Amino acid sequence: MPMLEKISQSSQARHWTDSIPLEFHYTAGVAGEEFRRELKKSGRFLASECSKCKNSYVPARMFCPSCFIEMRETRTLEELGYVYSYTTVNRNRAGEPSEQPMTIALIRFEGVKGGIVHKLEVNESGRMTFGTKVVPILKDAAERTGALTDILAFKPA
Repeated sequence: MPMLEKISQSSQARHWTDSIPLEFHYTAGVAGEEFRRELKKSGRFLASECSKCKNSYVPARMFCPSCFIEMRETRTLEELGYVYSYTTVNRNRAGEPSEQPMTIALIRFEGVKGGIVHKLEVNESGRMTFGTKVVPILKDAAERTGALTDILAFKPA
């Protein structure tokens, strides 16, 4: 409904609360599904490799963002990840104070573009440095579903 009258004072502004019912299904796509299957099956990360520019990307994707060609080649990452960036948050996703601070990091892999944003386990002192080598802490194989939540956190190697 358009607003037809001009508001000259902020006290004249009105609002109402309502909701818009939306239904959607998000799929990870072909390359994303391969990434998820590899994580579930073997607990390893799958990277896509471009045959033209030779760049690798994690998580795996269908098309090279540099060359715009389809990437058919994949490989599992054997390299350790490293902390590219991190932050510690004291609030949960709803904005309420959390019981314990949580450290979130962007984990990258040497020679690979992209990365994974996930929880980071820090030592008792709470200190972390950029470039620290990390490994994932995974759920038991029987409990994995192929989601990023199969990774409980990353911890220093």
